[in-house]
Amino acid sequence: MIHIASALAAAVLLVIVFMAAGILVVAGLVAMAAAGLVSWIAYRVARNALTRSARERRLGQESQTAASPPAA
Repeated sequence: MIHIASALAAAVLLVIVFMAAGILVVAGLVAMAAAGLVSWIAYRVARNALTRSARERRLGQESQTAASPPAA
C-alpha cells in the first residue's frame, strides 16, 4: 500500500514540475518578446530623433545661404 501512495505522490509531483517548467518556458518567451518590442521602440525613437535633428540642421544651413542680405 505504501508503494502505491508513494508512486501516486511522485506522479503528482512530476505533473507539477512539468507544469512549472512549461510556465517558465512561456514566461521566458514572453519576456524575450517584450524585450524585443522595447528595443524596437527605442531604436525607432532614436532614429526619428537623429533624422529630425539632421533635417533641421540641413534646413538651417539652406535658409542661411538662400536668404543672404543684399550688399550695400
